[in-house]
Amino acid sequence: MPNPKGREDEALAADTRTDPISAAPVVPLDLASFNLEQATLEIRYPIALQLWDKCGSVWELIREKWAGIDIVPSHAEPSRTIFRAGKNTLTIEMEAARITTPYPDRSLDEFGKSARDFVTAVVQGLKIPHFKRVGFRPVYFWECATRERAVSTFFSLGLVKLPEGKRFEVSEHPRNAQYILRWESDAKGVLLQVRDETRKLDFDPPPELADSVDPVHTERHGITLDVDYYTVAPVEPAQLDLAEWIRHSTHVIGRDTKYVFGE
Repeated sequence: MPNPKGREDEALAADTRTDPISAAPVVPLDLASFNLEQATLEIRYPIALQLWDKCGSVWELIREKWAGIDIVPSHAEPSRTIFRAGKNTLTIEMEAARITTPYPDRSLDEFGKSARDFVTAVVQGLKIPHFKRVGFRPVYFWECATRERAVSTFFSLGLVKLPEGKRFEVSEHPRNAQYILRWESDAKGVLLQVRDETRKLDFDPPPELADSVDPVHTERHGITLDVDYYTVAPVEPAQLDLAEWIRHSTHVIGRDTKYVFGE
């Protein structure tokens, strides 16, 4: 997958904005410079009691549509089942179903086809009359070399005002800051989150593997852009082409998140 840190290093000298924390230059950002880390398509519907009787039949439909891909159960209980299909995670619940794919292709064409096949099987198997909500949620990540760079880049966006001086008797600068806004109309809505993050991975092998497997202790720092774009009004399944809905959502997100980066 592409590593945006190289772009960060190249842009440092050229940027005219200043870091509100250290007064160092910060990186000019745009959505294209972020990695697309994850995509989720979720449908919500009236409670589907048929899940108790037809759960196996629904997964058989999914297996038929996804011929050639191993579909492996990872969680099963009466009101919730989860399967893995390739790198996709498929979840069916009493009032919702979702497909989540890590690091999908940037075009999201393959994700759109998979989401359409999955939802079609759920609708057929559970006889879903309408969707109460259809949500598309991509998560993007810009990796920074240090925690300080992630914090300074977040505040350089100007989305949140940084208080001057010491606050609450704490002299350290804020960390893991977040900017959250929700817009909603009668038809559509969006929940936008921008945050700086430090992600830790700590793994110590069991004693019997200690001689052959090295421990892993790493940190990743960066900016996360998390967008949930969804319908508000009920939608009949036949009225919505999910692959087209994802393409449209991606276009809208790319167009209207530009203000986040000062464009």
